[in-house]
Amino acid sequence: MAADVSCMLLQSGRREPIHFEDVSENIAAKSGLVWIELNDPDKNTLELLQEELDLHELAVEDALSAHQRPKVEDYAGGLFVVLRTARLWDNVIEYGETHVFCGDGYLTIIRHGVGPGYRQVQERLQAYQRALTPGLALYALIDHIVDDFRPLAAGLEERYSDLEAALFSGGLSSDNLQHLFETKREIQALMSAVQPVPEICGDLIRMHTNIVDKELRAYYRDVKDHALRLVQGLDRQRDLISDAMQLSMTTAALQQSESVQKLAGWGAILAIPTLVFSLYGMNFKTMPELEWTWGYPLALLGTAAGCFWLYRRLKQRGWI
Repeated sequence: MAADVSCMLLQSGRREPIHFEDVSENIAAKSGLVWIELNDPDKNTLELLQEELDLHELAVEDALSAHQRPKVEDYAGGLFVVLRTARLWDNVIEYGETHVFCGDGYLTIIRHGVGPGYRQVQERLQAYQRALTPGLALYALIDHIVDDFRPLAAGLEERYSDLEAALFSGGLSSDNLQHLFETKREIQALMSAVQPVPEICGDLIRMHTNIVDKELRAYYRDVKDHALRLVQGLDRQRDLISDAMQLSMTTAALQQSESVQKLAGWGAILAIPTLVFSLYGMNFKTMPELEWTWGYPLALLGTAAGCFWLYRRLKQRGWI
């Protein structure tokens, strides 16, 4: 059996470790809520769990590996719930999955990915002054997962604010665009983790009244509202980043257009002396003005006057 397995018998104000092999007996005794937590279990461990809890083979097959879509599935004897998780680990957002078997008298959690586990959820359940039910434990778990999303969303919002300030104060740069794109990608990944939670809570409220009784529905609606607010906030951040990226590209195009305008303006000015001097460089014998006393000064003066007139016109139009 995998080493990272925790089995607890939870009661209001009490927590008692139990052996994995005694899980079914404690569930039958109905002396409390049996809490089982496994981290990346192997196939043999899940087969033992299946025997203890009489789990459906398809649900056990799904629980063996990660990369399952978030969902709620109803099997004979209990529910199978898949949730995506996210935590800040070594200054990087790491994503994982939590698979939950929820049935009469027990809650089993299978974790895939990094993280400290759900000891805080156990402590929260112990503090309740009421009977611990699987529905209450499932609510506390989902609420804890949603609470873990909040600081991550706040951190991404703060990062966007810094990038926006740098964009407008320091000007356009490829680094700014790259950081904006990376932030947008992280927001999209976090949205993918949060977005299914409201639908899952709604399904639990409407379709699984044996787990979520009338008293618990308000708690699940509260979690649903928190998740919806997170989704709306992340969606707003994503739109703002898209607007900032579009503004950056538009600004770059305008700057490039201004540069082209200036080059074109100076090119037009230089075209005047180029044309005049190229005409006199053809070395024809019959060019009357070459014999004039004031021919050369007049050519220079006319060229300069033409250049100055064109410069003034282009300056007025903002081309140079």
